[in-house]
This record gives sequence, structure tokens and C-alpha cells, in this order.
Amino acid sequence: MFQLGCRAIYQSDIYNAIKEAKKFGFQVLELHCNAPKFAPKNFSKKERQKIKKFAKENNIILQTHAPLELSLIFTNSYLRDAVKLYLKELFVFSQEIGARCLTLHPGKAAMYNTFDGKKLKDDDIYSGYYLKLFEDSIKYIISIAKKDVFVCIENTDNFTPKYMRILSKYLPLGKIFLTLDIMKCYTYTDIRLIRNQWDFFVKNKKYVKNIHASGALHGGLRGWEKKIKKFFRLFNFSGLSVIIEILPIKNAVETKKLLDTLKK
Repeated sequence: MFQLGCRAIYQSDIYNAIKEAKKFGFQVLELHCNAPKFAPKNFSKKERQKIKKFAKENNIILQTHAPLELSLIFTNSYLRDAVKLYLKELFVFSQEIGARCLTLHPGKAAMYNTFDGKKLKDDDIYSGYYLKLFEDSIKYIISIAKKDVFVCIENTDNFTPKYMRILSKYLPLGKIFLTLDIMKCYTYTDIRLIRNQWDFFVKNKKYVKNIHASGALHGGLRGWEKKIKKFFRLFNFSGLSVIIEILPIKNAVETKKLLDTLKK
């Protein structure tokens, strides 16, 4: 069914991260390129082939996660050009180390507080403008995408229906996919299911290639069993990775034990 994985951020190098994942019984390792030591520029083509071989020898499936500051809705044209260059670099890196998928965040629009305590978001004020920015980024991703790496947009930041509509337009092309973060499908304050997200993923479940699992504030999953089970029932097909987004590794291992029982 699912292949359970952990994430690598603070490990000394990719080889030790792979060894650690294997030691604790994980099948997948998601490398966060936020960590300077995991940045693509550090690895030659030859070194990337060594990483690919080492992961295969240890029966670990690799995935990558773009830096969190990377945004698909930057308004500055210079930053947008830089993001496209770096997206290409991340994609090639992911290909050459044999990564199964690359996860991207949509990015956050600027937000302002008003005198009466309300919040104004730029992508609400300038909705059409931001949708064009997002669509332009999606079109660029599609232009560089190949079948050997799933490029997945995660339901985080400001993942609202208007952005979902853009994704729904391009998902059928089979060149852009989804990472589902279960925790992000719930409100932070009263932990209510965000219905429009649930409906979106029910409709587009065949495009989900990666799942992130954690509890509130990326804590443990005790108390989240029913919520996790709800999503596991929806995605009851093989080939999906479930990345336990919990640190440090000892806590990820404890959560793995819980998920091992839930996924049966």
C-alpha cells in the first residue's frame, strides 16, 4: 500500500540520511533543499549518479522538496526569472539523483493588518493579477516537466479555491501533480476540515503523488487517528509515499509505528 518516509534537513550529508532512513525502517527519504548542504549546486553530475546508486543499493526511494522561500507568485520580474532558473536546477537535480518527485509550495502573497484588526491579502485585492502569476509558473513547470519526476504542488501557504481552479485546468495534462499535506486540510484554531480542499482532493486524487503527515504544529499524530484514517481510505491505492513530517527522527519513528497500524 503506502510507502512510509521521513524527511532529511539536519543530517550531515545525503549518504548518512539514506543510512538513517534504512536503519529505522523507512522506505522513502525526502530531501529538503532548504538545507545548504542539500543544495543542487553542491553536487556534480558524477556525485549525483553516486547518490542515485547508493539509494538504490539501500532500497530507499528519494524525493526532493524545494526551499520554502521559493514562490510561484513572486511579483518582481527579476525574482520570477530567478525562480524559473532555480526550478530548472532543482528539477534536473531531482532527475539525476533518481528522485521520484519534487514538491513545491505555491508561495505567499503579502498581507497587511488594518486598524480594526482585519487582514488584507494582496492576492485578494489583486486576485486576477496573482492568478496570472501563478498560471505563468505552472505553465513554465509543465514546459520543463518529464515523466521521470512528478512535480507536485503542495496544499500550503494560501491554497484557496482560485488557485485550485488553475491547477484543475492543468492537472489533466499529466505534467503537474499534487502533494497533499493532511494537516493543512484543517483549520489551525479549531481543527475543522477545510471542505473545499477535501472536495478538490477527492476530485483529483489520481494526481496526488505524495502525502505529508503530521499533527498540529508538526507534532505527533496521537489524536489524529480518525483524520488520518479518513485520508488513507481515500488514497487506498499503491505507489504513494507518505512522508512523516516530524522531527527529530526518534519522534518520526514513533509516529511510523502508529501509521503502520493505520495503513493496514
